[in-house]
Formats: sequence, C-alpha cells, structure tokens
Amino acid sequence: MGGSDIRGAILALMATLIYYLGFIVFRVAANRMPELRGTRPFSLIRYTYTNWLWLSGLVIVLAGVTTQVKALTMLPLSLAQPIFAASLVFILFYAGVFFGERLTGREWACVGLFGLATVMVGTSNGRREVMTSAVAGPVTLFAVVIPGILVGVAVLVGGDIRTFGRHARPLAGIAYGIGCGVSLGVSELALKGVAAIYNAHGLAAAAYGSPYPYVAVGMAALGLAQLQIGLQRCRMSIVVSVLTVTAKTQLVILGTVLYKEPWPSDRLLLALRIGAFVLAGAALVLFPRHEAVEERSGAALTSPARERA
Repeated sequence: MGGSDIRGAILALMATLIYYLGFIVFRVAANRMPELRGTRPFSLIRYTYTNWLWLSGLVIVLAGVTTQVKALTMLPLSLAQPIFAASLVFILFYAGVFFGERLTGREWACVGLFGLATVMVGTSNGRREVMTSAVAGPVTLFAVVIPGILVGVAVLVGGDIRTFGRHARPLAGIAYGIGCGVSLGVSELALKGVAAIYNAHGLAAAAYGSPYPYVAVGMAALGLAQLQIGLQRCRMSIVVSVLTVTAKTQLVILGTVLYKEPWPSDRLLLALRIGAFVLAGAALVLFPRHEAVEERSGAALTSPARERA
C-alpha cells in the first residue's frame, strides 16, 4: 500500500467508527420514541426529526459521510470494503457491553463467515488495486437505484405486518438489516460517485452537478428510516450486522457496474473474491429469522407503546 492508500485506509476506518457511533445514538433514541411504523411515514418523520437525541446521531453520521467521501477519493471500493466491514467488531462489542445483547452460537458463526469473507476480499486485491475515475451515466445509476427503492419500501411497509397469537415468535431483524443495508449500500455507492466527480471536476459539480449527491441523500434517508424502526424492535447487533454484510457486499459487486473497477485478472485471486461473496451470501441466509424468546428477554427493546400496554 502506498502513502495515499494508508491515509485512505485510516480515513475509511474513522468513517465507519463514526457511523457506528451515530447508530448507537439512534439505538438510545429509539427507546425514547413512540412506536414507529413504516406505514405512517409522516409520523415517522415527525418523531425522528423533532427528537434532539436522534438529530445528534444524524450529525454524527453526517460527519462519517464527510470522512467517507474523502476516503473514497483515495481508495478503490475493493480496498475500502474490508476496512469498512472490519469495524463491525466495534458495534458488536458495544451492543454486548452497554445494551446487554448476546449473540447465539449460530449468529456468531454467521458473523465469523462474514469476517472470513472480508479477509478474502482484501486478499484478492493482490499487490495493488487500480483506482479508476469512471462514473456511470444516469441510466445505469437508476438501474441500480430503483431495485434499492423497491426493497426499502417493501421492508418499511412489510415490517408492520406482524405475526400474532400466543406462540408467535418475534422477528430477529434480518429483513430490516437487509432493507436498510440495500438502501445505505446504494447511498455509499453514490458517495463514491460524488468522490470521483469531486476529484475530476471540483466541489460544485460534486455537490449538485450530477444525480449522485441526490441519490446518496435520498437512499440514506430511506435506509435510516428502516434502521430506526429496526433498532426499536430488534437487537442492534443483528440489524447492524446484516446491514453491514449487505451494504459492503454491494460496494464491490456494483462498483464494477457503476465505476468499472476491475476484478482480479489472476484466476486464483478471482476465485478467492467470488468465494468471498458466496460466504457473505451464506452468512445472510444462515442468520436465524426469529428470536429465541427466552434469550431475547434480557436484551429486548421496550418501546413506550409496549410499556403502556
């Protein structure tokens, strides 16, 4: 790694740690809000954007966004992805120590699979990954954005369709993790476009001269809405783990489509990268879909709506 890579790596790690600090603030704010519903978008906006604690978390996340844009001017996505993903350890530690959340053996195995996949992506880069400046046009961009919007809206609306009955099992938060992971992953991909345009044409073009900044903001808003509902209903460690797996896998796969970032030409390194994505997909599939009620009791979130029931 050259000097630019090292500086970019430090900034990428800082960006993700700042992101996760904001998520922690969101998690604390979730307990102090009325019950949030994706089918009531205006109430969702009112409860979040008038909550000073949530707004504090948003300011922290925006600081992470600024740091990430700078990091992406120095690193290709295939180098940035392992660094972004590695800091997941921070959120798992914090969730266990401060919120009393515990992962089951199966959940730890899934996190371990993703960790191995992250190492494999980093190893598959070889000696030096090429930093490209290509940026896809609006048609290609929206071919990526529209499926992300559909997934995000489906999770927002579908999350309010709950199972009832005496023996109904609470969901673990996998859908929320995938939904906000897709949305935030597309937002991060758009940030890469902002960074590339900034490098090539300056601040004004990066800020409002292309669709990329608007996509980044819009998809981030959709992702944060799903994230806040997920943090209120489910364990943060599960939602953020699945979010990270989904979003960071997207970065490398769709980075090829949007920014023509090359995959390894060496067959062994190519097989290593493909194997990494197979492991990441297996981690998503194997995550338990439901909570074990007896395990959830100590770490469950208690919303004000439940307290009044």
